[in-house]
Amino acid sequence: MRTRTLLWWSAVVLPATVAVVCAAFAVLAGSWWAALPAIAATTVAAGGAWRLRRRALAQPPSWLPSAFLVAGGQTLLGVIPGLGLALSSTSGGIAQALAGSLFVAALACAVASCVLAHRANRSLTTPVVPELGATGVTLALAVRFALATPDLASARLDVEADRLTWSARLHRGRGAGPRAEHVVRFADLRDVVLTTLPPRPTPLTWLHLPDGTALHAPPGPAVLVRTTSGDWMIPVHDALLVRNLVLTRRDRWARGATTR
Repeated sequence: MRTRTLLWWSAVVLPATVAVVCAAFAVLAGSWWAALPAIAATTVAAGGAWRLRRRALAQPPSWLPSAFLVAGGQTLLGVIPGLGLALSSTSGGIAQALAGSLFVAALACAVASCVLAHRANRSLTTPVVPELGATGVTLALAVRFALATPDLASARLDVEADRLTWSARLHRGRGAGPRAEHVVRFADLRDVVLTTLPPRPTPLTWLHLPDGTALHAPPGPAVLVRTTSGDWMIPVHDALLVRNLVLTRRDRWARGATTR
């Protein structure tokens, strides 16, 4: 219930409030073409809510990026142009002060929508428990890895409705760095086996990125994903939890496959 409330405010209430603020800018400007930024802000809000309902409702990791895109789109297409039109069309100090206050309120709503989207994700998926495997929610789990270079990298394991996806990427400046991923569909999954990686004199390579960067698997817990095409090792923090999540999710997928 808490997750639903947070998501409702993030995806519907706050973007709608920003659209209302843009409409208020149009009223202050007093011209029909000043309504264009309000229309743009409303369209962005409606598009974000539609995408969440149709595609992203079961993907909590996408809630924050979606909220950020909606907030950014409304700010660039609605709030900033609407403020400019309102200020250029008014000369009184009270009207301009009101426009400034509305601008601050719109920015506060945009920031709050992103914060609430993040909190909604965490309220649903933190802590991760095996029972979440019986739902259709995409779960993003951290993966253990080490780099021999000082690059900034990230890696994760996504437990989706019908597959496993593990991926890693480098973060370089403002652009997207090299990325690698591997997908195993539940139709090809045979078992998930617990294992422990022992200390080694040389690092054990887990994944290679397209530019040749190697991600190493440190000693510690891991799972061995056995598929029809081979075995894949994934270093994780809690191997038993990952195994239970994946097998529970696979059983859920199998029940759905047999009823279709």
